[in-house]
Amino acid sequence: MTKEVFWIFLHHLNVVPLPKNTADAPADVDVEPEERARALAATYTHRHFPGSRPPVPAAPYIGGVEWDATTYLAAHLDLLNGLISSIPTVDARNTLRAEMRASGFERTMGTTLRTCKEKFYSGVHDGLRAWAAAAHEDGWETRSVREGPTMEEQAARARSASPKKSPKKKTGDEAPRIEALPPLGLDNPRLDLRLDGEIRKRSALDNDGDDGWLG
Repeated sequence: MTKEVFWIFLHHLNVVPLPKNTADAPADVDVEPEERARALAATYTHRHFPGSRPPVPAAPYIGGVEWDATTYLAAHLDLLNGLISSIPTVDARNTLRAEMRASGFERTMGTTLRTCKEKFYSGVHDGLRAWAAAAHEDGWETRSVREGPTMEEQAARARSASPKKSPKKKTGDEAPRIEALPPLGLDNPRLDLRLDGEIRKRSALDNDGDDGWLG
């Protein structure tokens, strides 16, 4: 999907902000840490489950192929965030995040989805912010999704993208030639036009009809 509408993913300086969630708020002095942790765990699904978005006013960029593609991507982000927020334990949620990282989806979020314009495709950025907030609360590293790959990572990826081709042609890659073909047991056909000045003129007594047919 990102390759079909590649021209909208060009804002590489975008940074997905990290929302301030309940887990970052200062603890109440009258509440025990264990009780506060239980309260946060009990409300995790409610706080991080994706909700409905307000309707988007009509605009020239709505209804095109880019809008349909990003809406489709935003729906997948909502599905992912809903699944993660519904898992009851931190370890199980981070296990799913590790699997998503291994599949390459986390890299796609940081290198591609992050770079679409937030003003036009806010649904994608809503999904990225929701993912980052839930992951941060669970202690999961979110920098690669929020900021994208570092310069060092980009350079390393560019070096390993494709090996350099040798400027010299490899032996055996030349086009085949007729004289280099293996013999088939027959002489190569040749057309002897007798252009060496030895063409005989047809005489009236020559009844064979084979010689001098070009004369």
